[in-house]
Amino acid sequence: MDNTERIDRYLSGAMDAAEKQRFEQELSTDAQLAKDLAVQRDMAHFLQHQAQKSALQTQLQGIGGEYFQPQQSSGKIIPMPRRRWIGIASAVAAAAVILLLVWQFWSAPSLYGEFAQHPPLALSEKSVETPNWVETETAFQSGDYVKAETQLIQYTDQFPNDGLARLYLGICKMELDKTTEARLIFQGFAGAEASLKDYADWYLALNELKAGNEAACRTALEAIAPASSFFDRAQLLLERLDGGK
Repeated sequence: MDNTERIDRYLSGAMDAAEKQRFEQELSTDAQLAKDLAVQRDMAHFLQHQAQKSALQTQLQGIGGEYFQPQQSSGKIIPMPRRRWIGIASAVAAAAVILLLVWQFWSAPSLYGEFAQHPPLALSEKSVETPNWVETETAFQSGDYVKAETQLIQYTDQFPNDGLARLYLGICKMELDKTTEARLIFQGFAGAEASLKDYADWYLALNELKAGNEAACRTALEAIAPASSFFDRAQLLLERLDGGK
């Protein structure tokens, strides 16, 4: 089974618990697999947006027909009062504007939403002596960052030297808009091993982007070295910040 099929099974929830755990363990050590997962997840999001846009287009096209259908009648034609006609036309125009704004919102996700794709959290296999952290993993993977943050705080209190857990705690805080706290966590990886520091440097840039600090985001992106596994992504984000497509 190739990576594309495995990733599709993972994203669709088709894996059983054992297969999912093996896959997530592999993600934590295989940078290419994690990158492929991010790309495939982005494509799934894009296709979802396209489906939403198509549905909106259909709805927009139907507005005119709903209010201005040709009248098939053999009886006397009674003209619509001007005031009523203007009211209906205004209502149609207002509805169209609202739908177009929603359409634009769906078709143009935020830069943060495009680039903030997080690898799965894996804590449960770390030690048989630790509590069952499956709930923490599930909360993070499902986007329940409030629950994941609470449990990761408990975990890092017990295992303060677990850098990966601290990194994910920073991600939770970033997603919860606690960007000041997240910044301190990511900055704390300055002397960490390269694999963790690369992630922390990238997430520091994303944290500034989410906080609306574009200048600080640029500074963080420009500090990512060419040897980093996130260098290409950092250059792409810089290009997007400069107005590139």
